[in-house]
Amino acid sequence: MILFGTGGIRGIMREGEFDEKTVAVASKGVANYMKMNNLHKVLIAYDTRNNSEKFAKIAASVFSGEGLDAYLFSEPVPTPVLSYGVRKLKMDMGIVITASHNPPEYNGYKVYTSNGVQAIPEVTDVLAKLVENAWNEPINAVEKYNFVSHDMLDEYVQDVARLIGERLDGLKVVYSPLHGTGARFVPQLLRLLGAEVIEVKEQMEHNGNFPTVKTPNPEDDRALELLREYMVKFKVDLGIATDPDADRVGVVFKNVRLTGNNVGVLLSDNLIDEYRKSGKNNGMLVKTIVSTNMVVPMCKENGIKLFEVPTGFKFIGDLVEKRKDLDFVIGFEESCGYLTGDLARDKDAVLASGLVARVAKKVDLLERLKELYGKYGYYFEKLLNFELGSVEKSYAVYEKMKSFSIDGLKNIVDYSKGFDGVIPNETLRLDFDYGMIFVRPSGTEPKMKAYVMVKGESSEDTKAKLEKLSNEMIEIVKKLSQE
Repeated sequence: MILFGTGGIRGIMREGEFDEKTVAVASKGVANYMKMNNLHKVLIAYDTRNNSEKFAKIAASVFSGEGLDAYLFSEPVPTPVLSYGVRKLKMDMGIVITASHNPPEYNGYKVYTSNGVQAIPEVTDVLAKLVENAWNEPINAVEKYNFVSHDMLDEYVQDVARLIGERLDGLKVVYSPLHGTGARFVPQLLRLLGAEVIEVKEQMEHNGNFPTVKTPNPEDDRALELLREYMVKFKVDLGIATDPDADRVGVVFKNVRLTGNNVGVLLSDNLIDEYRKSGKNNGMLVKTIVSTNMVVPMCKENGIKLFEVPTGFKFIGDLVEKRKDLDFVIGFEESCGYLTGDLARDKDAVLASGLVARVAKKVDLLERLKELYGKYGYYFEKLLNFELGSVEKSYAVYEKMKSFSIDGLKNIVDYSKGFDGVIPNETLRLDFDYGMIFVRPSGTEPKMKAYVMVKGESSEDTKAKLEKLSNEMIEIVKKLSQE
């Protein structure tokens, strides 16, 4: 089990790992934190996973037993709705029971602070100690909590529709929630804006076993097979899928799956253009260090300040809250997470679905991407996942990488020591003659991730560079893991 990694507490639902006791103890630890800081109100949400509702009610009962005011959504809702609710209802903290896009056997526990941002390390470092101590403390659970009004869910959709701000009449979209919380929200939003939505019927049902997909992760092609079938059957160009807690969105256009970086570039292009037309000139774009650099020249050309943060959307939300002197244009991460506006402070796939649809109403997404490549250069990226058996093995290989050398490697940047104003974090950047690779041990799984990034003058040239550097990385990891 991972304690407060990039995505809170997460583990497999089995006794001694992520079970009722884990949820009760975590809630006791968070309740102790709240009492230490004179906080009183907590809002709790849950997704469509097996046991999520039960775990949410256990959490609410523990908070109530500690004399705190616990509020609970009465149905599964997207994670960004928890962030929205914390801000709108002026809660002191928020909890969401979810394991996002992980396989069905997982569940998790995320903590949010009063600004709607998922708790950052200076908070989770304290929480981790309190939760550890809570294993040895008595837990008093009282089934007494308040349910949040259904009206707030409709208000959220209406607020998102206002933020999108444009009609989508004439646009056809195939949509799948992959058995998750988006089922109620995304079709409602798109239809409210005038789009025609064709739902992937088999996947509209809330089901924590995710029976019709090999993975509920919209970054993975295997999650989008049924979506593609519907797109062909109904002759629709745009397909959208959201993960179980509806904070990530996958996009297929004309049978091409757009990467998280592709979508980030298209949304940035659209929102920067809209911002410039508003006559303002104090905008900022925030991305994680492992997300595409294609937005660097875009920001430069348009006078937008660009900020980079460690992997994890909480760092984007936190920075936006800290830089209220600037206008927030967009924040995104390569793993299909996007945000704009002031409603939530976590990645929002309901909002992102509307934003993608808005761009698709105006332009052919593939043609626009081609135009942007022509203007700014071909930026291609690839994510490599290395299954190394254990968290310890991942870290061991990662540590070796800090001091190794190989032909063509010009420089190693260790972000754990702080670099270029980015918050110190466990990431290495390997600079090669023709590209760079960011490497980090996963915060939630026993593997290591490598983000390969290259830039070229043509599509063919860039693809060749990407392939060459990816193969280089595979050989490096193979060698270091055998030493």
